[in-house]
Amino acid sequence: MLRHGYQPVPGPSPDLQLDFAKDGLEKSFTLLGRDAADRVVVAGGPWAGAPWPEGMLDAGPGRIGGLQCAIVSPQAQIEIKRMMPIWDPSRPRRTKDAEDIARLEAALRVRGKRSE
Repeated sequence: MLRHGYQPVPGPSPDLQLDFAKDGLEKSFTLLGRDAADRVVVAGGPWAGAPWPEGMLDAGPGRIGGLQCAIVSPQAQIEIKRMMPIWDPSRPRRTKDAEDIARLEAALRVRGKRSE
């Protein structure tokens, strides 16, 4: 990210998430772990081992350049954005999250209509 002009942004503990910004665009990378039952869990910090939403990584792989990486499903993104202020009251609800939820829900509706 640094090689592409992004700068680190202060945020949650770096053992939980890494945040970067460039030209007003933020990119966040959440660090994940797996528990003994192979569920996706919080990797570190005070919530280490807490499960993330069921099916969170069911969207299939994506790519950043030549690097293949897991993609958080739209349904899990919606749940996380809705629940984060409840799970962690120190992280208030943001306008950006409401806008993201609206875009994700609209995209899911369009995708649902196409598959009918």
